[in-house]
Amino acid sequence: MVDFRSIGPALAFPLTVLLPLAALGMLMRESLRTADMDLTGAAGLLVFGLAAWTLAEYLLHRFILHRIEPFRGWHLEHHWHPEVPMRTPLLFSLMLVLSLAGVPLLLWASQGQAMAFSGGLILGHLAQELVHHQLHRAEYRRKGWLGDRWRYHDFHHHGHEGLAFGTLSSVWDTLFGTRPGARAMPDR
Repeated sequence: MVDFRSIGPALAFPLTVLLPLAALGMLMRESLRTADMDLTGAAGLLVFGLAAWTLAEYLLHRFILHRIEPFRGWHLEHHWHPEVPMRTPLLFSLMLVLSLAGVPLLLWASQGQAMAFSGGLILGHLAQELVHHQLHRAEYRRKGWLGDRWRYHDFHHHGHEGLAFGTLSSVWDTLFGTRPGARAMPDR
């Protein structure tokens, strides 16, 4: 088991969503205060950022959490003990939120547009945290979309670490060849 005391303060769900939730509120407020943004434009960029998050989540999960230490070790603990509530190091959460908010601000000419897009990235991160938490609760294993996502995630957890990386979506697994075939997925 990972000793999170060695990596500094760590937060357990639902506290893990407080920092990104605060950042999302601040980004959307500030985005709408800029002269180049209106509500429709901000909403469109928010949705675009949310879609972009699904790619970021796939890449982070596949290439960081499964290949780079110390993230790989922490993530393997989660695979071995999925019933144990995950704890996110506060420093990691802060770095992720600052990256999601800051990188678009550095790359985008319009500050308002960058903040709305960043808000979508952070909204995606929040959605992924909430859905992932639910995927490890037994009562959601057979119901609708969450049931489908649970089966997909459970497949990844149990001996198929090179497949099924998406939590919110299977789109990137399909495009990058890591989606399991229909026969491989159990119908639990």
